[in-house]
Amino acid sequence: MKKSIYMMFGALMLTSFFACGPTKEDAIKYNDSIITEQRKVVDKENELTGAIKNNAGNLDEILAGLSKQVEESTAAVTKMEDFDKKSDFKDAALKLFAAYKDVASNEYKAWLLNLKTPAEQVDDKVLDEEKVLVQKINEKIDKALGDFTKAQEDFAAKYKFEIAK
Repeated sequence: MKKSIYMMFGALMLTSFFACGPTKEDAIKYNDSIITEQRKVVDKENELTGAIKNNAGNLDEILAGLSKQVEESTAAVTKMEDFDKKSDFKDAALKLFAAYKDVASNEYKAWLLNLKTPAEQVDDKVLDEEKVLVQKINEKIDKALGDFTKAQEDFAAKYKFEIAK
């Protein structure tokens, strides 16, 4: 009889252990891992835009650094397991990185080419092209960032933690 009670108690403990799912702390660690990768990409983009504003001479190298960081962050997040069998937040991060990859390969690349235009050849057309490129960059990143932020907020709400602002 005692053996049966112990076995039932053991089965009950095992069931409750596996039924609990991930903890709030697990969710925070998962969030922080994704945000760490996002910050690395944003830091590289900030380095590029700062260099553009300051007319730095190594813009191609800095753009290559942004592209490399996007690849590394994409790989890191891709390797992460889904959280609680869901990938919404992870997928939003990967879409954000895809947007950065897109603008680095297209708009930023074209902008850097424009910046190499000799000063005597800069006219309204060149300046207008730069404005359009900047607008496209902002639109693409803002859209992906908005989707990412929404996914992060939903993730935080589900697992009951607050996002540090």
